[in-house]
Amino acid sequence: MDKIDRHTLKALQRDGRKKNSELAKENKLAPSTMLDRVKKLEDKGILKGYRAVVDPAKLGLKAQGFACISLGRHRVKDIEVLEKEIDKIPNVRACYHITGRFDYLLHVVAPDLNDLGNLIKEKLATIPGMGKIETFIVYAEVKPDQGWPIDAALI
Repeated sequence: MDKIDRHTLKALQRDGRKKNSELAKENKLAPSTMLDRVKKLEDKGILKGYRAVVDPAKLGLKAQGFACISLGRHRVKDIEVLEKEIDKIPNVRACYHITGRFDYLLHVVAPDLNDLGNLIKEKLATIPGMGKIETFIVYAEVKPDQGWPIDAALI
């Protein structure tokens, strides 16, 4: 990956709708060459897709939290069931299998704190094999997700 690829990735993370002609101009390339480079990044799986940045509060999702989960038992079947059930819950924005005192870290959202509490009690806590859940409420988003740190990549 060269300087042009890095610039392209950073630009598309900031604005996934950026026109190919603008990218080409910034990189001093012909539009066809720029299009080929972007296509290669897609073909390699480096660029996995394009998304809109949505304001959750404008959608009525005003409560966010992180749920740390410990399994009751660490059996393959329990892990598979838990992961499958978590995947079905639309209020779970992201789920990570982690090391340490907890097994999973979930980013969850809901319209308000009452709904967030119900999500934890009625959806997460009822998953078979669930052990302990510890929840952390988000007061404010200090630094929003701005994409991956391209300049820190080893490639």
